[in-house]
Amino acid sequence: MIYSLMASNLSKKIRPLRRLLTASASCIVFREPFAVRRTYSIISCAMDNFKRRRLENVWHQPPPSLAGLQQQEQNAYSSIRKANCGELRESNHGQLFELSGKVAENRMGKFLDLRDVHGSVQLVANNSQLQRQVAHIGKGSFLSIVGRVQERPQRWRNPAFATGGIDVVIEEILQADGGMPDAPKKIDFSKRYYSTLAAPAVARGVTILEIEKSRTESLLKYFKNRKYACSEFRLKDVGRKVELVGWVDAKKRHDRFLLLRDGHGEVQLMVENVPQRVRDAIQLLQDSSIVSVSGTVMARPASCVNPNLGTGTVEIVLDDFTVLDPNEPYNGPELEQPSTSSEEEFSTNRFTNRTHNCGELRLTHVDQEVVLCGWLEFSRLNKFFTLRDGYGSTQIFIPDELASEVNLNSIPFESILKVEGKVVIRPKGQDNPRLPTGEVEVVLGKVEVLNEARTRLPIDLKEHNKAKENLRLEHRYIDLRSSQLQRNLRLRSQIIMKIREYMINKCGFVEVETPTLFRRTPGGAQEFVVPTRKPGHFYSLVQSPQQFKQMLMSGAIDRYFQIARCYRDEATRPDRQPEFTQLDIELSFTNRDNIMSLLEGLLASSWPAADDPLKVPFQRLTYDEAMNRFGSDKPDTRFGYELQDVTFKVVHNAKLLLGYDPQEYSAYVIVAKSPHSGTPTSLKKTLDSISKEHKNCRFVLSSITDNWLESSIINLLTDDVAKILKQHLSLKTGDLLLLGFGKRINTQEMMGRIRLAFYESLESRTLVDKRSSTEQNFLWLYDFPMFAANEETGKLESVHHPFTAPHPDDLEKLREKVQLEKIRSQSFDLVWNGVEIGGGSVRIHNGPLQKMVLDEVLQIEHSHLQHLLDALECGCPPHGGFAVGLDRYIALLCSAPSIRDVIAFPKSSEGKDPLSKAPVPISEEEKKLYHISTADAMEG
Repeated sequence: MIYSLMASNLSKKIRPLRRLLTASASCIVFREPFAVRRTYSIISCAMDNFKRRRLENVWHQPPPSLAGLQQQEQNAYSSIRKANCGELRESNHGQLFELSGKVAENRMGKFLDLRDVHGSVQLVANNSQLQRQVAHIGKGSFLSIVGRVQERPQRWRNPAFATGGIDVVIEEILQADGGMPDAPKKIDFSKRYYSTLAAPAVARGVTILEIEKSRTESLLKYFKNRKYACSEFRLKDVGRKVELVGWVDAKKRHDRFLLLRDGHGEVQLMVENVPQRVRDAIQLLQDSSIVSVSGTVMARPASCVNPNLGTGTVEIVLDDFTVLDPNEPYNGPELEQPSTSSEEEFSTNRFTNRTHNCGELRLTHVDQEVVLCGWLEFSRLNKFFTLRDGYGSTQIFIPDELASEVNLNSIPFESILKVEGKVVIRPKGQDNPRLPTGEVEVVLGKVEVLNEARTRLPIDLKEHNKAKENLRLEHRYIDLRSSQLQRNLRLRSQIIMKIREYMINKCGFVEVETPTLFRRTPGGAQEFVVPTRKPGHFYSLVQSPQQFKQMLMSGAIDRYFQIARCYRDEATRPDRQPEFTQLDIELSFTNRDNIMSLLEGLLASSWPAADDPLKVPFQRLTYDEAMNRFGSDKPDTRFGYELQDVTFKVVHNAKLLLGYDPQEYSAYVIVAKSPHSGTPTSLKKTLDSISKEHKNCRFVLSSITDNWLESSIINLLTDDVAKILKQHLSLKTGDLLLLGFGKRINTQEMMGRIRLAFYESLESRTLVDKRSSTEQNFLWLYDFPMFAANEETGKLESVHHPFTAPHPDDLEKLREKVQLEKIRSQSFDLVWNGVEIGGGSVRIHNGPLQKMVLDEVLQIEHSHLQHLLDALECGCPPHGGFAVGLDRYIALLCSAPSIRDVIAFPKSSEGKDPLSKAPVPISEEEKKLYHISTADAMEG
């Protein structure tokens, strides 16, 4: 409200100020109690706009002092407290808070779900002006607001969320990155029709369109030496004096406005009150004219804002306008060449003997003398060759005068060359749009062979002639040059950097390195043992830092993380290695939901696809629901064909129970409709093979025909059960019924595998679209059983690990040691597209309870864990943590078939190292040093 601005020195000016602010609402917003945007320049800009709209007679006095206004604003803000999105409750009703987070949902342009790592809260925009702003804020945008808490009406409360009893009514939008109309648009250089690396923050390099428009070198130089491009102006630039160069569409001239364009964008020019000399120049404009203009950036009135234009919130009020003569020499400022700024802004060439890398050159570098170093990739007719490094490839042209001196035929491919030359535009029709450097080439001036390669290399890097994997692993130093491995390893580095930035800078975690050499831990995976010089004494390589991180919690390192190396001596699979890397996290005074929120924020902040941000929060399923719907504890939710529970439909036939207790029995079906109901022989064999691998259950595949109720299926189901199933499942002729029944857990697992195999068959026959490996089907699974019986021994084992805490509702069952297999744990897994990428739990922090679980439930001898038990009994806070398998996660991000494709020097699928041939025998002297003797393998 306007009255909130009143101070003694403004009492006589408030009426014209109100009119002024109405005319300039695009840059100043007045709402109680936040009446003032903080700077004198904005008020001044509003006055200039107001005067320019022929309202000069309203206010001829100079702008008022802002001291009183700033004091009013400071008082208003002094009552605001910062809060996270998950902590507000009904007790905060009427209070003002500043909130920041990511927009998870935008409904009807009025309701926003704002989320941070602590939770989410619903924001409400109650007035039309805020609703117009909110309408432009998209999912994934960062939003910072000031708002007032209000209780929701009883019927609108959502008990599923901690903040479900309140809304936050927006009073002020402080920042909205990526959503507000005046927010700077992020430039994605890979998607523009021109390329430039001269200034990555704001693109000002010369574009193809500008080169075509310029016609002469003197005009082109105006574009090369400009200080600003037409596309970069926003409200933050109001009041700035600028000089621009570009062209004007002569057919779209207006008495008051012109649209100035260059190769980067456009901006509106205000020509209403310019001198007659400028008007005469405008009248003489032609479509081919290149013009130079100077003026002041001003904010547009609210009614004139163009949300479809990046510069649509501002315009340039002209001071000068000149049509440039293409035949006259350049008469503008001389700015630093882009090569200098490139060297300062990009670190890939610093501290090296090159000026640019092989993937860097663009049209902005034309006429520059460059030095490149790299591998000889390809040559043609002794006229062209391509030089490649880890950043890309550049074509080198050999001029006729050097053709006799440079004999490419004598230089083997993959030799290391140093090239000096001049960047030029490729001849028309010879550009290569598939290469980032495809619009330019380097005219060779000098070439030096730094290291000549062998004439014949052991493997070929060409994709169509790729060697077998073991041979590529043996010569990994060559294989690493491939574009795929270069991309994967560089992406891995970027993601790990973002993880560290988020954990340390945004969440206050401490990175702690824990030992690799530890003592053997019985149970779990097999460990690697390390001999010592003390006879009969061995270290073990840690499977994970589990015990260390729990002891860190006891030691008051309450927020720990580590990019940890882990080791397991087990048979390798495509997603396993004997040594692997995991992101290890532990924190005190937390719970399951908080850890889930932390991981969602972490993955969203390190997500590599900027144009497709990760959508959080993730879906959540209990273990029981996942097994009932998908038959898997890591379900792939990218497709349907979910299991349907028909247990109560088939129990009418006692023969189908297979002798099992009805409490342990289940029956599930999958129904496929035509045209997906075909059953080729290969599918039948696959399903039959799966069913034979699962004990204690049976599988039936049946095609629905017109006389299905009279077919042999009746001998199995009985007439009554068949009729019940047909009616319940709405079975039609041509449908396919996949039925599994038997012991519940075995039946669920079998049907889960059958579901996957059936859909893979549909994909192979192109009856359905192939699943995308990058779909964002993330899923939390929780409420796992705490214990499960070993199928062979019948002994109880931990489903997660023995340090996992029980569900609070099941704690008494554990203390009384009753219904142990029905106790739920506080463990949870993160699944992405059917692959488990991480797991975590809330831990047992009570020493006696941990001893009881080890002693009386699992019956594990625990003397080797005494150090951990002592730590729990010496004042250990409640704590929990999580671990992400980084190799597996990054392999999924890269769509790599194996984690070996995202590790620089992996082991083979047999766990061996083809590069060094490890493991290898050691000498007798070394055996003696470590008190080792080996048993020779028996012959025969």
